[in-house]
Amino acid sequence: MGKQRDLRVGDQERELAMELLGTHMSAGRLEVDEYDQRCVRAASARYASELDALFDDLPSPRPSDRAPVPVRSVPASRSGNLVLVACVGAMLVFLAIVVKQPVFVVLLVLAFGLWFARRRR
Repeated sequence: MGKQRDLRVGDQERELAMELLGTHMSAGRLEVDEYDQRCVRAASARYASELDALFDDLPSPRPSDRAPVPVRSVPASRSGNLVLVACVGAMLVFLAIVVKQPVFVVLLVLAFGLWFARRRR
């Protein structure tokens, strides 16, 4: 067998990886700081192998379980929002756990729900 090429990833693949990391954190498989560190690595990943490595110690779902993301153009101004949203989300999760206020959990779910719904349009 020949060596398989390592393909580059785009914003959609990075977003999917962060979404799946959030699923694992919600299931209790990742601590908040682990989730935050892996999201930072996902946001800066350039190759599929870098994203796959974030899931080496986790069961499904994984980015490699999903079909390849079709190519679409994204305005340059929106691509920078990914890191900002990941950091704000990690901060809200941290506050919800440390402060133990249910309002932060509700805000977190609402904020990410609205953001993902807007991104799907």
